[in-house]
Amino acid sequence: MTTPRSFIQSEQVNRVILCLALMSIVIAGYQVFSLKSALLPPIEKPRITLHTSWQGKGADEIEQTLVTPLEQQLRSLNGLSRIESVVSESFAATELFFHPGSDLDQLYLEVLSQINQVPNWPTQVLPPRVINQSSGANLTLASAMLYGEQNHTKQDYIHVMEKIIEPALAKVQGVARIETGFNSTEQRIDIRFQPKQLTQLGLTTEDIAAALTALKDQSGGQMVIGSHDYSLHFNGQVPLEELGNVNIAVRQGHVIQLHEIAKIVRQPASPWGYAAFKGKRAFYFTLEPSANIDSLATMAEVKAVFEQLNDGVLPRYGMQLSLSRDDAKSINSALLQVYGNLLLGIALAGMMLVLFFGDLRSVGLIMLAVPVCLSLVILGMKIGDFSLNVISLAGMALSTGLLLDAAIIVIENINRHLGSGKAVHMAIAQGTREVRGAIVSSTLSSILVFIPMVMMESVEAQLFVDLAFTVSNALLASVIVALVVLPAVARYSLRPRPALNTTHNMVNVRWHSAPVNHSGVRYGVLLVGLPLATVLSVMWLPDFDVLPSPKQKKVNAVVVFEAPLSSQAAELQIAQKIQARLLHAQQKKLAPQYGAYGMFCNTQLCQLYFYPSDDWDMSRFRHWLKTDILADLPGTVSYVMQAKLLNFALPDNRTIELQLSGAALPELQSMGQTLLSQLRSLYPLAKITEKSPLSNHMTRIEFTVRPNALARLGLTRATLNNYLVTLTDGMYLGHYYTQGASLPMYLSGEQVKDVDSLLNTAILVPDHGLVYLHQLVTTQMVKVPSEWLRVNGEQAVALAIEPPEGVAVGPFVEQIKASVKTQLKQLDPQQTVLVAFQGSADNLSIFLREFLLLILCALAVLSVLLWLTLKSWQLALAVLLSLPMALFGGVLALNGVDIIYGQSLDMITMIGFIILLGLVINNAILIAEQVRIGRANGLAQSQSIICAIKNRRRPIYMSTGTSILGMLPLLLSPAEGAEIYRGLGAVIVGGMTINAILGMQFMAALLSMPWFANANIDETVNIKQVVQQ
Repeated sequence: MTTPRSFIQSEQVNRVILCLALMSIVIAGYQVFSLKSALLPPIEKPRITLHTSWQGKGADEIEQTLVTPLEQQLRSLNGLSRIESVVSESFAATELFFHPGSDLDQLYLEVLSQINQVPNWPTQVLPPRVINQSSGANLTLASAMLYGEQNHTKQDYIHVMEKIIEPALAKVQGVARIETGFNSTEQRIDIRFQPKQLTQLGLTTEDIAAALTALKDQSGGQMVIGSHDYSLHFNGQVPLEELGNVNIAVRQGHVIQLHEIAKIVRQPASPWGYAAFKGKRAFYFTLEPSANIDSLATMAEVKAVFEQLNDGVLPRYGMQLSLSRDDAKSINSALLQVYGNLLLGIALAGMMLVLFFGDLRSVGLIMLAVPVCLSLVILGMKIGDFSLNVISLAGMALSTGLLLDAAIIVIENINRHLGSGKAVHMAIAQGTREVRGAIVSSTLSSILVFIPMVMMESVEAQLFVDLAFTVSNALLASVIVALVVLPAVARYSLRPRPALNTTHNMVNVRWHSAPVNHSGVRYGVLLVGLPLATVLSVMWLPDFDVLPSPKQKKVNAVVVFEAPLSSQAAELQIAQKIQARLLHAQQKKLAPQYGAYGMFCNTQLCQLYFYPSDDWDMSRFRHWLKTDILADLPGTVSYVMQAKLLNFALPDNRTIELQLSGAALPELQSMGQTLLSQLRSLYPLAKITEKSPLSNHMTRIEFTVRPNALARLGLTRATLNNYLVTLTDGMYLGHYYTQGASLPMYLSGEQVKDVDSLLNTAILVPDHGLVYLHQLVTTQMVKVPSEWLRVNGEQAVALAIEPPEGVAVGPFVEQIKASVKTQLKQLDPQQTVLVAFQGSADNLSIFLREFLLLILCALAVLSVLLWLTLKSWQLALAVLLSLPMALFGGVLALNGVDIIYGQSLDMITMIGFIILLGLVINNAILIAEQVRIGRANGLAQSQSIICAIKNRRRPIYMSTGTSILGMLPLLLSPAEGAEIYRGLGAVIVGGMTINAILGMQFMAALLSMPWFANANIDETVNIKQVVQQ
C-alpha cells in the first residue's frame, strides 16, 4: 500500500476519501439494526438424529425389528464415527456421529435414502423422523406453558394447541417447529370391548376387526351413461360420532351394533408427562428454531403472538399462555453489557490519548478511526451474514485497541516530523511512509494468526469463527483508515507544532535501554523474560476446561428417580407432594421471594425452575429447596443449581459420559452400579447419574405358550399373540379418517386389574368353544431395564458425570479416568470390558489437539512473515522470543482472576493467548524494524537500539494502553454473562501490561546480545529517514 505526497496533496482525492468514509458510517449505522442478534454464533454439530415410534411395542421387539436393521443399513455412511441408540417402550432414538468437516447436508439426503431401503420394515410403522443437527436443529428457542385456572381435559388442550396456538406460531419467522413430545398431541382411537360380553354373544375379535376395517370410502372408476362420464364413489366411512352404530353381527335375529359391546375412546397416543405452572396443571411445549435466526427478533414476535392470544381467543377457553423459559432477557442483558463495555473502553482509550498528546486535534484524528473502522466491520458482518452475539461483540471490544494502534503510530510519527519544523504536507507524507511497512507487516501477522483458528473443525471451535472474522476485519479496516483516511483528514486538521520536551523522555529512554549498557541488567532481564517466564507459565497454568459457565438469574432443581415411575405414579408420589410443600411454604412465608416457577415430570425425573427476585441469595435458595421442599422424597436423588446461560445453546457442554461395553448386559449393569457408588463416594459434590439404567426396575410379564394345547386347538403362536395384544394394548386396525385427521385405530379389551384376571379371560375358538388363556400360556414376572443403550451395534451402559461447581473439566476428567481404571482392575481383571469417555472429555481432548496444532501453525506462519518483513532470521527470532514473557503475564492475570472469581483455562480463554500473540508481536516488530533501519543507516548496534526505543516508545505505550483499557471493562464487569469473556480479557490485559512494563527492556537486552550484532541487514535499502543521534 502506497501513500505518495501527490496523493495526500490532491484535494479532489481527499474529498473522495472523506465522502467514502462518511458514507460507510451512515450505511453501517443503518445496517447495524438489520444484523441478527443471538447469544452465541450458530454451531453446526456433525450429528444426525433419528426418532422411531411404534406404539404399544416393547423394547425387545423394537430393537430386533426396527433398530438393528436400521443401524446395519446406516453403517455404510461415509464419515460415520459412532452410532448410539436408546431403545425403550414404544420409542427408539438413534444418533449418528460423524467426523468434523463432514458434509451433513449430503449425509442427510443419504440417510433419508438409506431409511427407505431398510428390509422388512413394518407397514404400520412410520419411517423415522430425521433431524439434521448441523443446521442448529434439536435446540430450543424457548419453552412455554398453556395453563388455566380450572381443570381442563386433555382433549381441551389438544384442541387449543392444534386449532389456535400452532397455526398462530407457524406464522412467526424463525420458529421451525413446535415440539409437544412431552405431552404429545398425536391421538388414537381405541375400541374397548369387554371380553366376557363378547364371549356371551358368541363373537370373536376377528368379527369386530372385519366390520371396522371395511369402513373405507372407495372409488369405482368411471361409468358412461349416454354421452356423459360419471365417476363412481362408494361411501364406507362413517363419522366418528356415528361409529357406535356400525353393525357387527346378527345373533338370533338381533343386529349387534358396536356401541352395545364396546366403548369408543379418542385419547393421546402416548402417556403425558406432568407439567405445572405456578401450581396449576399445564400443557408444556417448546419452540425449535430455524437455522441461523435472529433470536431477539423471533422472541419479540413470539411474545407479541402470546399477548395477542392471551388478550383474545384464549380467555374463551379459560386458558393463558406463558413463557416458562425466555433467554431473550439474558441475551439482551449480555449484549447490552458488551455494548456498554465497548463504549467504556473507547472512552477510556480516548482519555489516555489526551494525557499523552495534550492535543485535541491529534486525539480527535485518532478517535476518528473508531467509527470508520467499526462501520467497515459492521458492513463486513452484513456481507458475511454474521450475527451480533457475545463472541462477535467481544471481538469488537477487543478490537478497540487494535483499531487505534495503526492510527496512533501514524499520527505520532506525523507529529514528530511536525515538531522538527517540517511543513504539514511533508510531515504527513514522510511520517506515513516511514511506518507503512511496519504497520502492514504487523497487521498481516495478526491477521494470519487467525487463519488457522478458522480451520479448526471441532464443534466448540466454531465459536471462534465470529471472533476471528471480527478482529481480522477490524485489523484490515484499521490499516486502510490509518494509511488512507487519516492522512487525508490530517491535511485539514493538523497544524505545525513545537518540538516535544525531551528531558523527561530521555529518562524514560535510559530506563528502557538500560540493558544495552549494563550486562547485569541485560542478563537479568533475559533470565526473567525467557526461562523464568516459560517455567512459571507452565507451572501456574490454570486447569483446562471446555467452556465457561455463565450463570443467569434462575434456579433449577432436578429430582432423579432411582427407579423409573409411571407417569401417574410420578405425579401422585412426587409432583403433588412437591406442589403441596411449595404451597405451604408460600402461605407460611417460609420461601425466598420468587416470581414465575414451574415443574415438569416424566418417568425418570422431575425438574423445577424458579425466577427469583432481584435481591436473592443462591445459598439460601439451595438450602430451602434441599431441606424444606425436596427432602424425604422416597427413592429419589435431588440436585439444586443455578441455571447456566449456555445450557440450551450448548447443552451438556460440561457433561462427561462414561460408557462400558463388550460384555453381557447384566455384567455391564453390575459394573456400572459399583462404579456409580464408588464415584459418588469419591466425588460427593459432583452430579453423577445413570445415563442408561443400571438396574432392572421395570416388571415385564412374559407369556410362554403351551405348544400341545395350541396344536390341539389348531392355533398358531401368531394367532395367540394377536389375542394377547388385543386384550392388552390393542390390535392395530388401520387408520381412521375423521374431521381432516387420519388417526390410528386399535381394538383393545377393557383394562384388566391383575394378571389373574387376564389369564382367566375366555376367548372363543372356532369349533372348540370357549378356552381360557391360562390353558394356553404360562406366565412369569421378569425384571428388565426400562430402556437400554446400544453403541455401535452392541449393548452398553453409561454414566453421566458433571464436575462440581467451579471445578474445571480437564483435571476432573483425569481424576475420573484414574478412579475408573483402579476400580476396573478389581471388577474386570481380564480387561474384557471396553471403556470409552464421550461428551466433554472427548470434546476437550479434540480441541486441545487442534489448539496445539493451531499454535504451531501460527508460529510457523509468523516466522516466515517476520523474515520477509525484517529480512533477517535473527531479528525474526528476536521478535518471537518476546512472546513467552507476555504469555506469562496472561497466566499471571488468569491466576489473579481465579482467586477472585474462579477462572479456569477454558476454550475461549485459550483463544485469548492466540490473540495476545498478534498484539504483542506488533510492538516487537516496531522495535525490530526501527533497529533494522538504524543499522542500515550505519548506526552501531547499541545506538540503533536506543534510537528505536526513543522513536517508538510513545506509540507502543499508547497502543498498548488502548488495548488494555479496551479490554478492562470486559475483565472487571460483574454483570450477567461476563464469565464468557472474563478469562479472555484477563489474558490480554495481563499479557499487554507485562509487555508494557518489560517489553522494550527485553527487546533491548535481546538485540544487544553479540549474536544479533551481525544480523543480515539489507545494506542496499535506501531509507530516507533522518535518524536522531
